[in-house]
Amino acid sequence: EAGYQPMVYGNMVWESFEFDMEQLAGYPIWYADYEAVPQTPYDFTFWQFTEKGYVDGVEGQLDLDVQFCRTEQGIL
Repeated sequence: EAGYQPMVYGNMVWESFEFDMEQLAGYPIWYADYEAVPQTPYDFTFWQFTEKGYVDGVEGQLDLDVQFCRTEQGIL
């Protein structure tokens, strides 16, 4: 009602042992994995690829993420 869309945040351990991924199939997944290539077999919308990122103008280390968007041409 407030206009927010729920999302599930987790890593491969949570996906494997804590979540029932079939029940979560209708929700976007925000996946945290700091390896060079994501290690999950599941689809995800956001990939948090580091917790040690930097952004000009922001003090300290940050999590950095990318969002994957489906288009008519494929995934961006």
